[in-house]
Order: sequence, then structure tokens, then C-alpha cells
Amino acid sequence: MERERYTVRTNEDHTLFEFISQGPVGDITKIVLYQHWGGEVYNLAFGDYEETTGWFNDTSRSNNGDMKKVLATVAHTLLTFLQHYPNAEIKIQGSSQARTRLYQMQLVLNIRDISSQFSIKGYFEGNWETFKKGKNYESFSISNKKRSKFGY
Repeated sequence: MERERYTVRTNEDHTLFEFISQGPVGDITKIVLYQHWGGEVYNLAFGDYEETTGWFNDTSRSNNGDMKKVLATVAHTLLTFLQHYPNAEIKIQGSSQARTRLYQMQLVLNIRDISSQFSIKGYFEGNWETFKKGKNYESFSISNKKRSKFGY
């Protein structure tokens, strides 16, 4: 299901994405970064760009009134990333328990749309398991269901 989202710019290797959140607070540059952790594992990092540091802050709260559109845009970057890195496994954890819970609620709302194409796992009490509604996970893992065992 296609959701309203922002226009995104990306770097050449599709690991860094940038878009502008627009709302009552003003225009806020958002950054999504896929950090390589080794093998086929990547971390999804996300936050507001800060001109003073030249980087992004993953704990800031912009309250720009466009949360659904921002999250749909982040989800779009994940789809784009997985198109370029089809064997990747993306780890996702919020910078706080509240943010992790927000991401989990979005997964639950969209589970029907994404579960046919993607494998979703949750980390709970030291173990990775198939994602289930109604369980509060510490982090998540998303990957294509059809991954090549040969790496291409």
C-alpha cells in the first residue's frame, strides 16, 4: 500500500538518505543512514540533521506534525536499500524504549502489507523470533524473504 511520503535524495551507494520534513516547526532535514555492521547486517540509524555538528541527532524530537509521513519516508528508504542490497538484514532499534515501541506499532499497522515480501523478527529476552503482535520487542530485524544463498 502506497503512503504519502517525502521526496528523498540518496548517495551513490544508497546507504545515506536525506529528506525535508515540512510542518509548523518549519523545514527540518532528516537523515537515514544504513550502517554496515559486518557480513550482510546493517543498522538503520535515523534522526534530524544538525548544522552545528554536521551530522544527525537520533534523540531529537522535532514535533513537526508529520510523523506518519516521516515514518512512511523512512520505510521507503528501507525498501530502496533492500533493492540495492537484497541479501541485507536490517537491524532497527529506537534511541529510546518509546521510539522502539512507536516503530513496533507501525510494523503492526502494516504487517499485512509487508509480511508477504519481508521476514520480520523481534528480539525478546536474548533471542530472535518471528515477529508477533502483542509482544514488546527490544529491537527488530527486517530482510527480504527471498535472499540468495550465493550472495547475489
